Amino acid sequence: MHHMKLLSLAVAMVFVAACSDDAAVVDFTHSESAILLTDIQLSRYIVDTDTVDVKSGQDKTASDPIEIPFEIRVRVLHPERVGTIRYEIRLDGKTALLHSGTLERTAEGFASPVRFARSRGDVGDYRIDILATDETGLTANNAHAKLRVMFGSKPPRIESVTAPDTVELQSQNVVFNIAAEVTDPSGLADIKQVFFNSFLPDGRPSSGNPFLLRDDGQPGSGDPVAGDGFYGIRVQMPPGTPTGEYRFEFRALDFSGLSSNVVIHKLIVR
Repeated sequence: MHHMKLLSLAVAMVFVAACSDDAAVVDFTHSESAILLTDIQLSRYIVDTDTVDVKSGQDKTASDPIEIPFEIRVRVLHPERVGTIRYEIRLDGKTALLHSGTLERTAEGFASPVRFARSRGDVGDYRIDILATDETGLTANNAHAKLRVMFGSKPPRIESVTAPDTVELQSQNVVFNIAAEVTDPSGLADIKQVFFNSFLPDGRPSSGNPFLLRDDGQPGSGDPVAGDGFYGIRVQMPPGTPTGEYRFEFRALDFSGLSSNVVIHKLIVR
């Protein structure tokens, strides 16, 4: 019996992700079968469930039921002689079968989309075994790949804040807009709240804290375009506003409860 290992580091198709060192391995064994598995590829080798099935307005928890989507592709020597090719998914090192299916014939080999039902917090390395038989029922060589599932900490990020540096009080209310550009690795739908806390020149927090910024495209809220990741607020300063240097602390939260970086902007009121 001869043993060889072929390492496949291909990342393909719909998703872009890094792969682990043993992401795709084909183990060759001597067989009477004429077919031979030569390569196995996954469309993604690492999945962060923080980015899966994100619903705007809905908090994410480890117990959330989700489906992990990816695709399996394999290449075979003498594909015309293949009877069936199946895949089986287990936690690496465990025997309990969690999910299985059949690969379909394609122009380049065999492939199947997979939607693997788990909970968001079911993290770990999952082993995907490929089981092939030829037209007579003889088993081909073994092949497997590993899919790493993690529930990562990917908080939102405040990229920039646009606000005046100085405001001159007038005999009537002074009105101006403040905007913050916010991003999130899980998408804009995962941003739950963007706000700032204001601190008076004497260091005391403002009674109106926190001040919410919105991305709703409403002129009254100070946001001209909805859903573009720029959150705005319209601020009014009456004539009797205490003068001095104000400190604004901007922050964002996502639906996993993760907090962004804090951006500080200072405003001088005269």
